Amino acid sequence: MRIDPQIPAPDAAATSSVSNQRSGAAANAAAGASGQPNDTVQLSAAQTVLSSLVSQLANVPDVRQQKVDALRAQIQSGQYQASNEQVANAIVDELVGPDSNG
Repeated sequence: MRIDPQIPAPDAAATSSVSNQRSGAAANAAAGASGQPNDTVQLSAAQTVLSSLVSQLANVPDVRQQKVDALRAQIQSGQYQASNEQVANAIVDELVGPDSNG
């Protein structure tokens, strides 16, 4: 781009008008300071229940260790026997998701 010194610069007041406007947050803060009411937010009871459930879920282990230990012991002792159908269903569930094999 080439700057031509013969063309006058645009009016500075016109280009700065956007920067002089207040953002919504700044305008609301100024309104609150001047005695006008601010917007408020109230969370529902469902949000409180959801927060409680999330914190309870954080305390639940990802692995059912007792079941894992029992299966491990069966495998090591040679007592665990999976049928061909169980193996096939597990493979299908892993590939396309559970309950897709009818």
